[in-house]
Amino acid sequence: MARRALRRRYGRSMRIEDSQVQSLLFPRPRFTVESAREWAERHAWRSDDVDVKDRFIHLRQQPPGRFKAIRTKYFGGSGVQARIGWRK
Repeated sequence: MARRALRRRYGRSMRIEDSQVQSLLFPRPRFTVESAREWAERHAWRSDDVDVKDRFIHLRQQPPGRFKAIRTKYFGGSGVQARIGWRK
């Protein structure tokens, strides 16, 4: 369902299979920097590049300049989100 919606909206060139995670977003105050890092390490993600904003803690996986487009993907239950991107 989500794949078809992405293709309808962004075209066939932006397939979900071709995407990569640019950063993980953790809602505040549900997560602290320490708990976000623990979650990322437990799920085999990088946790060394942290940026704290008003509403979210961002754990950057890759620089945003590498991507031609970035969209947000919501995970269920935990509140964690991922910014996924398609390479230039």
